[in-house]
Amino acid sequence: MVVPCYRYAHLLPEAVRSVVAQTWQNLHIVIVDDGSPDDTAVVAERLIAEFPNRRIELVRQPNLGLATARNNGVRLTRAAFVLPLDADDELVPNAIERLMVVQQATGADVVTPLGRTFGDEDRQLVTLPVTSSRLCAGNCLVYSSLYRRELFDRIGGYTLNVPGYEDWDFWLAGFERGAKFAHVPEELFRYRRHGTTMLTTSDQKAMHLRATIVSNHPRLYARWRVAVAQRWLRAGERPRGWLRLLMLAQFLLDRRLKLFWRQLRAV
Repeated sequence: MVVPCYRYAHLLPEAVRSVVAQTWQNLHIVIVDDGSPDDTAVVAERLIAEFPNRRIELVRQPNLGLATARNNGVRLTRAAFVLPLDADDELVPNAIERLMVVQQATGADVVTPLGRTFGDEDRQLVTLPVTSSRLCAGNCLVYSSLYRRELFDRIGGYTLNVPGYEDWDFWLAGFERGAKFAHVPEELFRYRRHGTTMLTTSDQKAMHLRATIVSNHPRLYARWRVAVAQRWLRAGERPRGWLRLLMLAQFLLDRRLKLFWRQLRAV
C-alpha cells in the first residue's frame, strides 16, 4: 500500500485505518509525506505507534507532487502487488482480499473495482472493463486499482507531465505493454468528494493534458489525433481557432460530454 499525503493530515488516520482493517493481513503500508505543510509526519508517526503489529513506514520528501510521491513509495516496497490509496480516500474492509482473489483467478496485471463517493455526495463511482477504445477515450479505472509491481518496473513509474491524470497515463502505458486488466463489479473503493480536488483542477486544463496524454502514447491513437496534439503542445496551453475546435471535437468523439462543456466555457 502506498499512501501519499499533502495537506490531508486530518484525514490520513481514516485512510490508514481503512487499510489496517482489511481482511487481507499481509500488507506493507508506506505513507509518503509529500512536503506537506501540516503535521502529516506527526500524524503518521502516531499511526505507526498505534498499530505496532502492522508494517507501516513513513518516508518524507520535498513537495514534488503526487506522481513522484507514488513512485518513491512504490520503490520502497518489495511486495509483488501494489495498491495506491490517497490520504483522503478509503477502502472497504474486504477490498484487498476481493481484488487478490480475482487477480489469482484471472492472472491479471491490473484489477480494478467499482467505487462509491462519499463526503459532499453519495453515488456509485462507475468503472468499466478495459478495452482499447474505452481507455483511449478516458480513464475507465479508479486510481486505487491493484497492479503487479513488475508492471510498475516495466513502465518506469508514473509520468510527471500530466498532473491529475497520472493514473490514466499509467494505465495506458500498461496497456501498450500488453497488460491484462480485470474488472470487479463491486464497490470496494471509497472516493471522498470535498471541495476543489486535484482532479477537478486538472479537468480545467483537460485539453492541454489530453494533448500530452496522446503525445505520450502515439501508438494508441489515430495519426490525426497525434498530429493535433503535438501541434497544440507546440502552440501553448490555450491556442485558438481551428486547433481549439479540433481538440474540442475529440471530447465529443470520445463521448466526454461534461469535459466538452467545461472546456467550451473556458474561453
